[in-house]
Amino acid sequence: MFLIIGKLFSLLFPKEKLHLLFLFVGVLFMAFLDMAGIASIMPFMAVVANPDVIQTNRWLKQAYDFFGFTSSHDFLFFLGSVVLGMMIFSNLAKFLVGWLALRFDNGINYSLARRLLAAYLARPYDFFLNRNVAEMGKNVLTEVRTVIGGVLSAGMYALQGIVISFFILALLAAVNPYIAANILVVLGICYGLVYIAVRRRLARIGEEQVESNVQKYKAAGEALGGIKDLKILGRERLFLEKFSFYAQRHARNNVTAGVISQLPRYALEVMAFGGILLIVLILLGAERKQEQMIPLLALYALAGYRLLPALQSIFAGIASVRFNLAALDVLHRDLIENRGEVDPEMALAGCGNLDPLPFTRELELIDVTFRYAEGQEPVLKNLHLTIPINNTIGFVGATGSGKTTAVDIILGLLSPSSGEIQIDGTHLNGKNLARWQRNLGYVPQTIFLCDDTVTRNIAFGVPDAEIDHEAVARAARIANLDSFVREEMPEGYDTVIGDRGIRLSGGQRQRIGIARALYSDPAVLILDEATSALDGLTEEAVMDAISHLSRKKTILMIAHRLTTVKDCDVIYLLDHGRIVNQGSYDDLEKSSAWFRAAARIGSTSTKQDNHAVSSR
Repeated sequence: MFLIIGKLFSLLFPKEKLHLLFLFVGVLFMAFLDMAGIASIMPFMAVVANPDVIQTNRWLKQAYDFFGFTSSHDFLFFLGSVVLGMMIFSNLAKFLVGWLALRFDNGINYSLARRLLAAYLARPYDFFLNRNVAEMGKNVLTEVRTVIGGVLSAGMYALQGIVISFFILALLAAVNPYIAANILVVLGICYGLVYIAVRRRLARIGEEQVESNVQKYKAAGEALGGIKDLKILGRERLFLEKFSFYAQRHARNNVTAGVISQLPRYALEVMAFGGILLIVLILLGAERKQEQMIPLLALYALAGYRLLPALQSIFAGIASVRFNLAALDVLHRDLIENRGEVDPEMALAGCGNLDPLPFTRELELIDVTFRYAEGQEPVLKNLHLTIPINNTIGFVGATGSGKTTAVDIILGLLSPSSGEIQIDGTHLNGKNLARWQRNLGYVPQTIFLCDDTVTRNIAFGVPDAEIDHEAVARAARIANLDSFVREEMPEGYDTVIGDRGIRLSGGQRQRIGIARALYSDPAVLILDEATSALDGLTEEAVMDAISHLSRKKTILMIAHRLTTVKDCDVIYLLDHGRIVNQGSYDDLEKSSAWFRAAARIGSTSTKQDNHAVSSR
């Protein structure tokens, strides 16, 4: 239990812990009022049963005289008003504490969800190579809510039940220690035995619940994301069944956990009623008079009415915590255990407002070797190359030769396993990486597009008030997109293009990606097979526009078709992570058999011909 509390508290900021403490003080006050409200029923019922008790009971006599009552009827009305007032005040306190708890829960839910998303966004790129996007989305959208509702709130309800039960049992013990002790022992044993019997099952289905949630998100995301292929192949049902399997298991586990949490309630209601009858028999056996029995029975009845829900909330809260421990472990791992040295919020706050790292001479990769975390062989091996400013550089080679990895290292998305990158002689590291990336414009092979306007997709991530519409139009003209947007889109640059650009052709999506890269007028433009989705005429128009940037920007291109690198100053031919040849297009045609073969078929994405490469 202390480990659980420690994990939970480690997720909270000091201010949130202070709010939790205030909430606990409110729970204590509410429990005290509850006890006082229950206790107030005894003098009222005593006077109802026997008005003469006013004169024989010292406390009632003092109250009667102090307030100047002259009739027992008026005094009884006063006592009834006190009981009613205590009940109203007690319930108002419960309402206030409930409102504060609800406000606290939703505030913590917002805070944790934001911090978790910030923690993911601040991770280095290689973190995402080993994590599933659907799982991370599920953690932000679902598991945070699960931890707040199923662990924090449930724990608070259990604590509230413990406090209320303590106060009520203390009151009963003051009236009759023997009966109070028996109530505590019987109810404690009943709840304890049930919990011991089900706790392992709760933990197991809780772990299943987290896994089912992951698979539900994955199945739904994959089905909707790949709808075009599924429609063509007619395989929608496979993904539906996959989703249904995990969704059904998730629902079944929820039912099981809900039934377990309510299990003792119904049996104990019967026991409570039987207990009242037993108390009547005990009081009769002790030969108590009716006027003495009625106040005690009223006290025990009201105490039972308040005590059973409190005990049930203890059991249900503890069961919920046990059931949702796996979700707490997920949040603790991603927010605390894997926490970096830099606060994610601070890291993200400073990303967009940095001045670019000066780049006036050259970019140099010095003996760069890179191996993926789970890889056996290095993807890049002692890569050494120099890229002068305002040169156009091409990277070619068969699939798997290391071209994209080399570009990812230049982009700062991956860090070399050994070796270093220098910008004008300055070592590129974590401190200046974000400043270097302010120089870069990047066009991947697959463009991510939002369900938003053309303008917002080109000025991606820029607040509306800060969008430079002239820069948007300029970038679109270079990407050979402007005339299409103005002439064929119904609302021009304000046209919404659909989820992932579903209303556009592949070439149109690619041109938006190119325009996005050019929007900020970067010093370095990197194209990773960026024209592979374009038809020949459009590719030629785009490459012609990009060629006008030659000598004005540093351009790095991974080639899908060798025609795109024909005008490069230097072309690097990679094979298994090494530069095996370099030179101009004409130089490589003369010296490399692989290059000649690739030029002849018009693509570099063929299988590697080892003989051709070795005989370059």
